[in-house]
Amino acid sequence: MFPNRRIEEEVRATLRRDPRIKHPELIAVSVDEIGTVVLRGAVGTLPERLAAADDARHVEGVFNVIVDDLRLRPPVGPRRSDDEIRAAALDTLTADPRIRSTHIHVKVSHGHLTLTGYAREQAESAAAAEDGANLHGVIEVTNRIEIR
Repeated sequence: MFPNRRIEEEVRATLRRDPRIKHPELIAVSVDEIGTVVLRGAVGTLPERLAAADDARHVEGVFNVIVDDLRLRPPVGPRRSDDEIRAAALDTLTADPRIRSTHIHVKVSHGHLTLTGYAREQAESAAAAEDGANLHGVIEVTNRIEIR
């Protein structure tokens, strides 16, 4: 078996075993000759997209993971407005004990959440991005928090 075929099969198996991914059969996996995994298809939430990328990164032999073509297809139903998402993000950031900075700002446009400002350490920045990614209605997170 070719190495990239083994990687492809292991990524698919990992996605199927991950309970965070509701429909792994909707994710197409391809691997190039140097071990770059490309995930295509659709997932229902941003946390599912992040989980799929994380799963692929942990397969032995994977050099890089590209998820640009792994689209979010949220379930049909009521959608949150950008103002509702922003309010929920601010509440979540304030309540998270991992985040001490009061200088993190949130902007939301069409479900795309952007974090700016500054934090004392990388762990705070990562926690803020994680909090944003787990919010209902968020389809993408851009983390522009500076570390000071």
